[in-house]
Amino acid sequence: MHYQSWTSNTLFSGFSDEQLQTIEPYLIEKEFDQNQVIMKEGDPGDYMFIIVDGSVSVFKNELKLADILAGNFVGLMSLIDSNPRSATVMAGEKGAHGFIIHKDGFQQIMKGEKPSIVSTLLLNYIKYQQNSLRNTNDLSWQEAKARLEQEKKRVLSANFFVQMVLGLVIFTFLLGFLKEKTKQVDSTYISFVIMGIYGIWSYFYVRHSGLPLESFGLNMKNFKSSFNMIMKATLVFVVLLFILKFLMITFFPEYFGSQFIEFYESEGGGLASTLGIVILYCMHSVFQEFIARGCIQGGLLQFIIGKRAVWTAIILATLMFSSFHLMLNVQFAFITIIPGLFWGYLFYREKNILAVSISHMLIGVVAIFMLNILK
Repeated sequence: MHYQSWTSNTLFSGFSDEQLQTIEPYLIEKEFDQNQVIMKEGDPGDYMFIIVDGSVSVFKNELKLADILAGNFVGLMSLIDSNPRSATVMAGEKGAHGFIIHKDGFQQIMKGEKPSIVSTLLLNYIKYQQNSLRNTNDLSWQEAKARLEQEKKRVLSANFFVQMVLGLVIFTFLLGFLKEKTKQVDSTYISFVIMGIYGIWSYFYVRHSGLPLESFGLNMKNFKSSFNMIMKATLVFVVLLFILKFLMITFFPEYFGSQFIEFYESEGGGLASTLGIVILYCMHSVFQEFIARGCIQGGLLQFIIGKRAVWTAIILATLMFSSFHLMLNVQFAFITIIPGLFWGYLFYREKNILAVSISHMLIGVVAIFMLNILK
C-alpha cells in the first residue's frame, strides 16, 4: 500500500510518516461500482469510507444533498457517536475507490495510540465540517436560485398558454362567423387565412415570450436524425391507412364503396384547382403543427409537472388541435384525434416542428386526397 493513495486525504492532513504508519494496518482497500450503495440511511455506522478516486453522492429520503469528490471522506460521525447512518451514500457516475476503516479499528486508533493522532484527527474533522457547512450553504443557494428560475419559467409558460387559448377562442368564433356570413366562399380558404394570421401572431409572441425557441420545436439541431425517425414512423402510419381503407371497402362497401384509390377532385374541377387545394393544405399543416404542437403542447410541457405530465400535454394539445376542425365538420374533428396523438408523441420525442409538419402533410395527402378515408 502506497502512502500517496490515501495520505493526501483531508482527514490525514498534517500527519507525520510515523502516525500514518500507525493508521495503515487498519485500512482496507475497497472499490464500489457506479450507483452502488456504500452506506444506507438508518443502518448501524460500523465503518467510514476514505475516497481516493471517483466520487460519492449523499441522499436524504431520496433527495440528493451533495456530491463528495476524491480527497474527502464519509461516515466518520457514526463511528464517534454510534448513531445510525443519517443519510445514504452511493458511488458516483464513475464509481468510487478508496479505503474503509471499521469501527473496531477506529477505536483501537483512538484508545491505544498516541494522543497526537486523536487530536489531529479531530482537528481535521472540525475543519472538514466547517468546509462542508460552507459548501452546503452554497448548494442551498444554488438550488434556491435554480428553483426560482424554474418557477419564473413556469409563470412565463402559463402566461403563454393563456394567450394561445385566447387566440384559439378568437380563431374559432371568427371562423364560425365568417363561414356563416360568406356561405358562397369555400370554408377551406377562410380557415387558411385565419390560421395563417393566428400562426404569424403566435410566432411573434413566441419570440417575445422569454422562453427558449427549442421548446416550441423551432430547432434545426440534429434535424437529419429527427427527420429520419419521424419518416419511418410516418411510413408505418401510411401503411396502416392503406390497410384501413382495404378493410373499409371489403367489409362495409355499402358505406365506403368499392374503390380503393379515390383521388380528390376540387369543386372547381381540373388538375390545377386540385393541386392548388393540396398545396394550400400542406401550408395549412405547417401552421396547425406550429400552433398545436409547438405552441400549445410545447407551452404545456414547460409548466405541467408529475408522472403524467407528458401525456397530459399531448392529449390536451391534440383535443385543442381537433377543435380547429369543428367549424368544418364534427366527424372530421373527432377523426383527427388519432393522428393528432401520433404527431404529439413525435413532437415530444424530437422537438422539431418542421419534421412533424412534413409528416402531417404526407399523412393528410394520402388520407384525404388519395384514399378519401375521411369522406
